[in-house]
Amino acid sequence: MADLEEKTPLHEESVVEPDSKAQFVNGGKEPHVAIECGSGDDVSFTGLGKEELMQYADDPFWKKVRLILLIVFWVGWVAMLVAAIVIIVLAPKCPYRPEQKWFDKDTVYEILPESFQDSNPKAEKADTKTGDGVGDITGIQARLDYLKDVVGSKALYINSLYESDDDDRMAIVDHKKIDSVFGTMADFDTLRKATKKMEMRLIMDFIPNHSGKMNEWFKKSQMKDGVYTDYYIWASCDPNTNTYPNNWMSVKGGRAWTYDDTRKECYFHQLESDKPDLNLRSADVRQELESILRFWLDRGVDGFHVQNAQYLYEDENLGDETLITGKTGDNYADFEHNQTMNHPENLKILQGWQNVLESYNTKPGREKALIVTAKDDLNTTMEYFDAGVTIVRVTPLSDSGASFAERIETKLKDANSKRIGWMYGDKYSSRLADRLVNPEQIKALLTLQATLPGVPFNYYGNEIGMTDHPTLSAPNKYRTPMQWNSKGTGFSKNTPWVDRNANYITVNVETEKAIGDEYTTLKVYKRLQELRENESFQWGTMSVYRDGDLLMYTRKADGFPGYLVAINLGTSKVTESFHAATGIPKEVKVVFHTHKDDNSAISLSDTSYILDPSHAVVLEYQ
Repeated sequence: MADLEEKTPLHEESVVEPDSKAQFVNGGKEPHVAIECGSGDDVSFTGLGKEELMQYADDPFWKKVRLILLIVFWVGWVAMLVAAIVIIVLAPKCPYRPEQKWFDKDTVYEILPESFQDSNPKAEKADTKTGDGVGDITGIQARLDYLKDVVGSKALYINSLYESDDDDRMAIVDHKKIDSVFGTMADFDTLRKATKKMEMRLIMDFIPNHSGKMNEWFKKSQMKDGVYTDYYIWASCDPNTNTYPNNWMSVKGGRAWTYDDTRKECYFHQLESDKPDLNLRSADVRQELESILRFWLDRGVDGFHVQNAQYLYEDENLGDETLITGKTGDNYADFEHNQTMNHPENLKILQGWQNVLESYNTKPGREKALIVTAKDDLNTTMEYFDAGVTIVRVTPLSDSGASFAERIETKLKDANSKRIGWMYGDKYSSRLADRLVNPEQIKALLTLQATLPGVPFNYYGNEIGMTDHPTLSAPNKYRTPMQWNSKGTGFSKNTPWVDRNANYITVNVETEKAIGDEYTTLKVYKRLQELRENESFQWGTMSVYRDGDLLMYTRKADGFPGYLVAINLGTSKVTESFHAATGIPKEVKVVFHTHKDDNSAISLSDTSYILDPSHAVVLEYQ
């Protein structure tokens, strides 16, 4: 074969010369190339010439073959194109999923740091001034697994950690320093790294309305030191002759003006006299506050709750407030606070702070949240949203309505828009369990909070049904240590800074997790967080209905199962079809109940549902 390849390469002999011998078969129409073999290894080829091959290009037979193949190709191609279009048009479309930021999805867990977890070891002589018996940053970090895995919260809101000279942690000495009783800045940075690793968000207090009197700003303002002269609101007064700039009263009682012996003038304070109001009309003060925001944003904070946002600005001319007819003017509630509350300038500065936060939204997942609390004020709530505030916290427990169910119905219909933060209390108000006529309603109200459109804010301990302390005065009665176990030792190895509620023996995390009852408050709370992950609860629209004491509302996102939430806020059983009352489909499935195992599929055309008092149920429908 080696000799064959050398003597007669195929590419050389395959070209047929015009005078080569060609043989034809089938009547001479099909060419036949003959291979002639000699007696030795020589092989030669004979074939068709170019002219003879070209004659078949015009042959009718081959023309027909080529035309048929061309037609088959284009018909196939068009058929595939049509099939693709039909599939695109007729195939089920993926349901719309809006872009959701972290604050659209997560439940926020609010922590009072001094009462959550103390990490200090047992001290021979405990001293709360050094942190013994006081919750701290390291203690919070030690409980992150509880917050994420047991409670199901991925966002933490930690109340003021700043250096202050009052027990309320609001008379701020330094807005950029951690109070030593809670730990160090290194502790804070470690906590932030831990939360980031666990994909948890961190919200802090922002306190721009005032500082403490021990703040360097105030000390310099007392001395009229340069730009600090106007860092606070000062005015001439003479307490000896009872002469004050106006009739403004403090929210905490008494006049809102206090005489300063150093400066020989009065300073204004909406709150207590140890918390002088900052003058936000000063460009230098505004720059200081923006610097504070940036300082904490640079440390990885995800959002801020603006404390006392309603009090930020006052009337520039210090005009008198309007006395309510029939009132004496001796109390704060005797006036319409048209000069010192919800001033239009508040909205402008909130928008400015929101812009600062927006500058840190460099890519998806890094969004920052600006949060304020409006309590029960719907008009102000809408104004805050118009100013660009991310979340406005309100309570669903309205004061308007004859019955409990009617009061909640009113609030839900009024606030069925925007990004509402639903809260039942904080360090200044009673816990959920104490706000209810019947404590058994707590699971039903937790169901309400978890399934409304918006953002639930859970004050620490509400998930286990903690109550106000029966003998302590406000606000400490709302701030008792977190009840971790039945021995009362879970919070601290030392004597707590404030008395524990005696019911820690039965109301505690350890007991709620351990007992065989699958419907403890904590276990119900956890299942509610899981239920909330369904698409219709995440971004579905809401329609509200009520039949006496039975509150009902639907949540439905296009393309996903819908849900009916029914809550019996009365004192007797109710029997309801639900289909007739709300128009939902007749075929439903029970997917959640506050008090019993009930995952049955029922037909509302055949069966009316019986719901016990203080119970809540969630039905799923297609």
